Amino acid sequence: MYVEISESDLVPTTNEEEATHVKIVDKLRNVPVTVGGIYELRLKRYDDCAAIDEETYIEDDNGNENHSFWMCCKKEFYKIK
Repeated sequence: MYVEISESDLVPTTNEEEATHVKIVDKLRNVPVTVGGIYELRLKRYDDCAAIDEETYIEDDNGNENHSFWMCCKKEFYKIK
């Protein structure tokens, strides 16, 4: 879902690790996100038994966790000023 934040409150970053938001520039597949939309990056942590410790996702336009935006969208990363 869109974040209630303006681009003027954000600064671009090339470091994905420090990014707090992502702007969808283009989508390569039918992903339920809006081109030009800014989405908050969220972190999902897993138990010690999982193969990975954590995973970053966004909440898409349908209100679902979306992990595929990493591969299916051209994006720009931002962090809060």
